[in-house]
Amino acid sequence: MKVVDFSTMTPAQKQGLLSQLVVPRPIAMITTIDERGVLNVAPFSYYMPVSGDPPLIAVTIGARHEASPAPKDTWRNIQASSGEFVVNMTTTALADHIETVAREYPSDVSEADLVGWRSMSSQVVAVPSLADSPAHLECRVREVLTRGDQSSCYSGVHIVLAEVVCITVDESITGTDARIDPTRVQAVGRMGFPWFVVASGHSIFSLERTAYADLDTESVPHVDGEGRALVSGSAATPRGRRSSVLSSDR
Repeated sequence: MKVVDFSTMTPAQKQGLLSQLVVPRPIAMITTIDERGVLNVAPFSYYMPVSGDPPLIAVTIGARHEASPAPKDTWRNIQASSGEFVVNMTTTALADHIETVAREYPSDVSEADLVGWRSMSSQVVAVPSLADSPAHLECRVREVLTRGDQSSCYSGVHIVLAEVVCITVDESITGTDARIDPTRVQAVGRMGFPWFVVASGHSIFSLERTAYADLDTESVPHVDGEGRALVSGSAATPRGRRSSVLSSDR
């Protein structure tokens, strides 16, 4: 197995390697508005849920453009709008233009208008949502961690921790119990550049989750204080019933 030597790699190569290995990544299609009211749209895949109560997400926003030292429009707009933005779920409906809206256009260009995406009023925040996306997370910034060399587009970042203050979901992606049906979402994830993946068909599958208390514990391998196996056997098997209370997906 090859050991990667970071000392021989450029910052761009290091980030590229991480982006190729931490996959697939959900894409936050973030909408913001500037002080003139121009709607900006940009995709961010360094993005994750953080907690359920309060409902928090985290997104990493680069400190500057790749082609110039100017700050990214998304970051500048978040600062100008009291920390408000919307994460629009990226699905196949938006897939054709992910890279189009990712370009570093002048700040007076609205990417949504450019590609023909429709905007709609949000419920709580002033920033519009994308009508072409089936789900919207309206957010307000709660904390920002600034890390790295702010003069480098491959180092300087703002790690934005935001509270989700409202969620709207189109009924087209919900099941009969009003829960999100993953088979209907058609979510798009980012792989290593320039590849993407769609969560649909045979690419998605389900697994049951059984609580430890419901396992046949005699088949669970244990070790002693020195790491020696005390019980041999294959994977533990359920005792015939599935736990009604499951831990959250993280």
